[in-house]
Amino acid sequence: MSQFPFLRLMRPRAALSLLAACLVVSCATAPDAPSAEADGRPPAASADAGIERVVLQAYRAIGDRHLYEPNFRNLSVEAYRGFASGDSALVLEASDSSLTVKRNGKEIVSRPAPADTTDGRAWGSTLTELMAGSIEASPALKQVDRQTLIRQAMTATTKQLDRNSRYADPDEAKDNRFQRDGGGGIGITVERTDEKKILIRAVQDGSPASKAGVQVGDQILAIDSDSMIDRPLSDVVAKLRGAVGAPVSMTVLRPSQGAELTLAMKRGRIVPTTVVYERRGDVALIHLTGFNTATTDNLRAALDKAKAEIGKDLAGLIIDMRSNRGGLLDQAQSVSEVFIADGTIFSTNGRHPDSKRTYRSSNGRAGGSQLPIVVLMNGGSASAAEIVAAALQDRGRAVVIGTTSYGKGTVQTVVRLANEGELILTWSRLQAPSGYTWNELGVLPNICTSKVGEASKLGVASVDSNHNSLIRWHALRNPTPQEVSDLRKICPPGESTPEADVDLAIRLLRDRPLYAHAVQSATFQAAARP
Repeated sequence: MSQFPFLRLMRPRAALSLLAACLVVSCATAPDAPSAEADGRPPAASADAGIERVVLQAYRAIGDRHLYEPNFRNLSVEAYRGFASGDSALVLEASDSSLTVKRNGKEIVSRPAPADTTDGRAWGSTLTELMAGSIEASPALKQVDRQTLIRQAMTATTKQLDRNSRYADPDEAKDNRFQRDGGGGIGITVERTDEKKILIRAVQDGSPASKAGVQVGDQILAIDSDSMIDRPLSDVVAKLRGAVGAPVSMTVLRPSQGAELTLAMKRGRIVPTTVVYERRGDVALIHLTGFNTATTDNLRAALDKAKAEIGKDLAGLIIDMRSNRGGLLDQAQSVSEVFIADGTIFSTNGRHPDSKRTYRSSNGRAGGSQLPIVVLMNGGSASAAEIVAAALQDRGRAVVIGTTSYGKGTVQTVVRLANEGELILTWSRLQAPSGYTWNELGVLPNICTSKVGEASKLGVASVDSNHNSLIRWHALRNPTPQEVSDLRKICPPGESTPEADVDLAIRLLRDRPLYAHAVQSATFQAAARP
C-alpha cells in the first residue's frame, strides 16, 4: 500500500488546464488474485478477482486511515448501488442480519451482514461476494468493463466519506502522478481551442521540446506521423507519453512562418512547471500554480533570479497563488520555510497516530525571511496554497490580498490500488500556527479586493477594515455551519484573477509604513510562539 500526504483540490476539468504533454509512463496493472471461498458458499468468479482486490484494499485503507471512523454498512450499501447502477433489475435488500441481492424479484445471492460496522475487511469480503454473484446473474453487468464497475463502486463509496476523498481511475491516476512527480515527456503545455486545434501554450526551458525548437503558438498536426487533427487532447497526451530517452517526432504548423515543421527529439524526465517569475519594476511577481516535487527548488531559483535582476532596489515579493489547488504536503512545508526561519508552520490532527504532528521550520536561515511579501488568494486557492498563506499571515510574514480562499483544511493520503488507480483519502485536519482550522472556512485576506477598488484608494482604513473579522476568524476552533456561512460573506470567495490585485500588492509593497501596519494588524500573539 503506497501512501504519502497530498493536498489538492480536485476538479473534473483541472487536469486539462495543466496537462504537460507526455505524461508519466504507465505501470503494468497488478495481476489478479484468486477469490477466496467464504462460509461454505461458492467462491466469487475468478474473472472478477480484480474488483475483489481493489475493494478489499480500499476498505482496509479506509478502516485504518480515514479521518473519521467509517460505518462500513452504509458504505457497502452505497458502493453496491453504484456498482449495480447499470442494471436496474438488480436490487439490494439490507436488513440488520443479512444482505440479499435480487434480480427481477428472484434471489441471486445472500450473505450474513457482519456484526461490526467498523470491520472493513469483513464488509469488503461480503461486498465483493455480492458483486461477483451479481455479475454472474446479470447480462448487463457482464458487458460492462471491469474498470467501469470499480469506478462506479469506489466513487459511490468515497462520496459517503467527505467532500475531498475520491477515487481516480488508472488513466487519471497516471496523470495525477505525473503532476506530482514528473515523468517521461518533452516539456510542453498544450491546450485545445474552441476551433479544436491543439496549440502549444508553454515550453519549458532546457526541455527536449525547447532544444528541438518547439515554440509557443505552434499547432500540433501529427505525432510520429499519426495525424492529431480533430483528435481529443487526451489522445495527444497519450501519444506523447513514453519512456525517458525514447525518440518522438512532432509535426507542427507555425503560423509566423506559414509552414509545417517536423521536429525530432528524445523524451526527458519532465516535472510540470509550477513557478513562473515576472518582474514588475522593483517588485518580483511569482506565480505559484501548484505544489509538486520541484516547486521549492524552482521557487528558490526564481528568488535568486529576482534578487540578481532587481538587486538592492527590490521592494518586495508578490506570491500569486490564486486558483492554486494545492499539491504535496512536504512542499507546502518547504515553501513556507523559505520565508519563515523558525517556529511553527502548521499542524495536523486525525484518527491515525501518524497524523498527529506539528511542522516547524528550524533552518534558521530562510533566504526570504526579511523580504516584504504579499500573497494573492481567491476562492480557487486551496489546501497547500492555504497552508502557506495561513502560515505567512499568522507569523507576520505576509499580507494576504484578494478574496476568501476555498477552505480545504484537510490532508489526503494517496493509496495506490491494485488496478493502478488511486484512492485519495482524507486522514487529518490542518491547523494554522494560531490554532484555527480553515476547513470549510477558508483563509480570510487582510485586504479584501472588492472593498478597496483602485490601488490609489488603499490606505490605513482599508487595511484595518478586516481587523476585527480576522480576530474573530482566528479565535474560532469549531465553528458551526452558520458561523462559517456568515464569516465567508465578509469577503466572498471569487474565481477571477483581476490585475487590480497585483496593483494593490505593488502599491502596498512600495509603501513600507502602510505594509508594516498591515502586517501588525494581522499578527496574533499565539502565532508568534516558536
